[in-house]
Amino acid sequence: MFQKWKMFFPVTFIMSILWIAVFSYLMVWWTETLGRTLGLGEKPEIMGLTLIAAGTSVPDLITSVIVARKGLGDMAVSSSLGSNLFDICVGLPIPWLVAIACNKEIKVDADGMFCSVLMLFAMLMAIIIIIAISKWKMTKVLGLSMFCSYFVYLAVALSMGLDVIPCIFDKP
Repeated sequence: MFQKWKMFFPVTFIMSILWIAVFSYLMVWWTETLGRTLGLGEKPEIMGLTLIAAGTSVPDLITSVIVARKGLGDMAVSSSLGSNLFDICVGLPIPWLVAIACNKEIKVDADGMFCSVLMLFAMLMAIIIIIAISKWKMTKVLGLSMFCSYFVYLAVALSMGLDVIPCIFDKP
């Protein structure tokens, strides 16, 4: 029945990417508006670390839970890692390439970037250690540890974003 529609898979793939782009644009626009309404206009990283991160991670969480309940834990982990790799390797460079092709200048605020990268690397090391301690098995303690480590990261990152904790590597 679906055999005659198989030849349209490139079109459906491209259309799905375009729809993701449209909804991503809208999500960022709405989040910026909410941030300005809440008085966080000068701190877009706060909205990115909270609302946008949750908005892009919840679908991954739902699909991972569905496949994990079917006994496909490796597929659940691969899905979350794969989507993040796709975001970094495709989602970031394509808009930048389009902007560069249109002769638009892209400004990246690097304040706190080194500390953020260091924190992410520390989180990666902590997660590897936590997984090794749990003998490479997914347990409730492992899940709780990862959940708590995310909130520690979020607290530190938000504190740095709100200038409560300074990044010692930033220029004064």
